Amino acid sequence: MMREPDAGAMDAGATISPTESCDRLAAARCALKKRCYVAFHKEADAACVQNEQARCLAEYGALQQSFERELVRVDPARVSACERRMKTSACPPTFPPDYPGAVARPFADCTFRTGLLIGAVPAGETCVNAPECVAGTVCIKPDGVCRGVCSSSPKQGEFCAFGCAPGLVCGPDGRCAPVKPLDAPCAASPECEADLICHGGTCRPRRKLGDSCQFDATLPSTCEPGLACDVVPWVRGLTGTCVRPQPENAPCSFHWSCQPGLLCSDVDWSAFPSSAPTRGTCRAPDDEGTACRGSRYAVYVGEQCAAGASCDLSMQICRAAPTRGQPCTPSRNACTGVDTYCKPSGNGDTGTCTGPAALNEPCAFPLDADTTVSIPCAQGWCDRTNTFSCRPPTKPLGAVCAQDAECASNRCAVQQDQSLKCTEAC
Repeated sequence: MMREPDAGAMDAGATISPTESCDRLAAARCALKKRCYVAFHKEADAACVQNEQARCLAEYGALQQSFERELVRVDPARVSACERRMKTSACPPTFPPDYPGAVARPFADCTFRTGLLIGAVPAGETCVNAPECVAGTVCIKPDGVCRGVCSSSPKQGEFCAFGCAPGLVCGPDGRCAPVKPLDAPCAASPECEADLICHGGTCRPRRKLGDSCQFDATLPSTCEPGLACDVVPWVRGLTGTCVRPQPENAPCSFHWSCQPGLLCSDVDWSAFPSSAPTRGTCRAPDDEGTACRGSRYAVYVGEQCAAGASCDLSMQICRAAPTRGQPCTPSRNACTGVDTYCKPSGNGDTGTCTGPAALNEPCAFPLDADTTVSIPCAQGWCDRTNTFSCRPPTKPLGAVCAQDAECASNRCAVQQDQSLKCTEAC
């Protein structure tokens, strides 16, 4: 994956509050989605900004103690750099930053936890949150202890639950290993040096214009900068071609194959994801009342309707997206509004737009054996495997977990072997 440019040195006297940072970044992120990801930009401008502000402020809330103790502060230069990049950079041929699936996300360094803060805790001293440590060190918490120590990044052969030193990558055994050079054997692209991909079991340069390519969830693109892999994602074994983003009315396989402001319309998704859908055409989003082709996988493959509308699967027409209190389709989760989600009714693919689900209420809807769409729980955690409902936090200490809300202690912490387990509350 290519490194995005450094923000540069910061004026020591400059300051910016977390709230101002959230306001600016929310506007920039929504402008990015409107400019580059129209197939996934489903909310009107005001609602989008409100949602992005809420997400950012929630992240600040989780780090509030670090801010109050002056162990972290916002770096104005990095905020400005993220704001500028989101508003002016070329559109990455990938999914948007808030995409729900497990993919490489663009602008991943533009959050409080990943690059916007300056830590004040020096090496060798205790830390609670990762951003508290000074540059060049990380907060190491062996076995999930509450207070860690700011230390140099793990070296070759050491456990990599907390990252690895530059030039190293987390290997399949959970330990830091050197990145692999050109022509070295590989199993996945993250094993290779920056700007190389794992192609045919070997670390190779990214593909050129006209070369064959495949979707790789660990990379923004397997093609050279400025090119997109014209291939449908999530269908196993598909091969596409590296293309320059296409103009209006050109054929396409997916949205990133089209120029900014356009999306890949009229794709027949009926066979997805078991086999490749038909190719579509690059054009602007369709207005409400226009004929469309939709998919119950719209959360993952986008829509051809304009922001504020959604493709009605029964009528195949772009209709106003449902708002709070209105009926909705859980598989598509197309509700609009701040903190508004499509809560399943538990009776087929029907639901109602509402806030987070309460305990024992439905919170997830399986699309197929491998894919489930879910919404947040107001309390507890969403069981996406068995009951598809919100369950109370009951897992005991030492149990494998995925989030704090699953544990009776309300703390799910990373271990040295990269596993997550319920640990003592701090």
